[in-house]
Amino acid sequence: MNPYFRKAIVTVLALVVVTFMTTGFASAEEVTRVFLFAGQSNMVGSDAHPERIDDYPDFKGAGEPQSDVLFSYLLGNGDEFSNGWVPLKPLQSFGPEGTFARRVRQHAQFPIAIIKSAVGGTTVAFDWNPDAPDKGQKLYPRTLKLVRESLAELDKRGVRYQFEAVMWHQGENDMLDRNLYKQYADGLTKLIALLRPDLKAPALKWYIGEVSEKGIWGMDHRSNLGILRQQQEQLLKADPLLRWVPTSHLAFEVMGSGQPHYHFGTQGQLQMGEAFAAAYLRDIGKPLAETDRSFKNGLPIAKPARVRLFVLAGQRNMEGEDSYVSEIAQQPGYEFLANDQKDVLFRYSLGGGVKASTDWEPLGPVDYLGNFGPELSFGARLRKSLDAKEGVAIVKFTHSGAQGPDWFPNGSAEPHRNLYPKLISFVRSAQEDLQQRGFECSLEGIFWHTGENDTYFGPYSQNSAKWMKQLIDQFRADVKQPDVPWFISEQHKNAPWRNIEPVNAALNEMARNDPRVTIIKTSALPHARLHFGTKGTLLLGEEMAQAYFKSNQSR
Repeated sequence: MNPYFRKAIVTVLALVVVTFMTTGFASAEEVTRVFLFAGQSNMVGSDAHPERIDDYPDFKGAGEPQSDVLFSYLLGNGDEFSNGWVPLKPLQSFGPEGTFARRVRQHAQFPIAIIKSAVGGTTVAFDWNPDAPDKGQKLYPRTLKLVRESLAELDKRGVRYQFEAVMWHQGENDMLDRNLYKQYADGLTKLIALLRPDLKAPALKWYIGEVSEKGIWGMDHRSNLGILRQQQEQLLKADPLLRWVPTSHLAFEVMGSGQPHYHFGTQGQLQMGEAFAAAYLRDIGKPLAETDRSFKNGLPIAKPARVRLFVLAGQRNMEGEDSYVSEIAQQPGYEFLANDQKDVLFRYSLGGGVKASTDWEPLGPVDYLGNFGPELSFGARLRKSLDAKEGVAIVKFTHSGAQGPDWFPNGSAEPHRNLYPKLISFVRSAQEDLQQRGFECSLEGIFWHTGENDTYFGPYSQNSAKWMKQLIDQFRADVKQPDVPWFISEQHKNAPWRNIEPVNAALNEMARNDPRVTIIKTSALPHARLHFGTKGTLLLGEEMAQAYFKSNQSR
């Protein structure tokens, strides 16, 4: 090659590299979307550890630096800062920004930049209040300064940008103070109203992440959390540029004592970033693709066959937290469960309705956090052993963030958390649909896993069996089947929660007084750190099916 030509190529490549390193992007002509991530400890990422990211199958590699995403941050008391733009990568503690950026960049062509300002333990009433100069940490002027300086640096680089949105997760500390929580809507409204003109972004959208009900506040400060939720709903109704991002269905860390945590932790932060991204992408007309799994040519059952209907309901383990679809293929004898079982009907409402089917689907893994519950092995075992001429249908209604009072037949004090009316409606709808299609439908049983958070919390654990009996009695009355059997699986002896033994004992005592209640032992099953995990969940489904067959034999 001509040496002058070679030198010219090297010079051009060097200029390209310098340009990329300077701007962060291959072309300064593209409009960069700038996002502000702000809030308190769950936005900082407390108890999220970058070295644990690869422990979660669906997030392997998510901790790698993202050189095509610019990142500017100022955290905590100010001792953790970027001092300008740097490539995005997880910090010692990380929040939702990493998986948000990764997901958005997978589905949108424009470059993005993230500014992060978050401090744990802060309130809207004081710390984020622009009008409270003598109280709090003065985070509004600090954040405004960070944003303006970061944008000024983009101007110097010649990067064209638009300020796109604020991703907000905060509210815990306002909620804990009864003198503050009823002022939350006014305080956040003021903050939003000032930031928009200060950033010259009058149409700036805010995405408000839910304060998870799966944490400790969902129990010992339940009523306070309910007030905060009402305040947030007031905000959402008043401002069409606000968006709600549910989080109570996401993974949440547990303390070493078995106490529900204050923070999402590693897995929850990874999932929360994707939840923010899904909400944003949907808003800009690029929603994440969803596969239509419903049957296209009618149900695969010959009329007028009987369809046996089974209901699976409950919380974290029944939903399938920490059981990974990607690991099914590694479980000998269960590999086929990674595929649809077209001869078993399936309807579901997961995460309190965050993910729900619209019609009957073949039983199989649902695109929901990469998790699955005991329904896969349970359904396969039923189909293998029941009369092939009869249909098998499974209805799954779960919310991993739920607790005992959410299932009260008479409703909880927090209306948005009432699950029982939704449960009974979901089951009735399935029954009626099958009957309208010309099938005889028999409700064969309800399978329930004991509430995990309820076990730890004293006031809940002491009432767990009593509440369970109330739920069973009301359900039987509402479906007009006083003898419909219930199958309740125990909490595993290796689960992290306290009070496991007395809760399990009380449930067994209840079952001794009701011959149509069966307690499923789980102590012999595998168990991971917090939940049954992939193998344990598959075996739990087997135990559930075995309990059903044994119960039928004893009738």
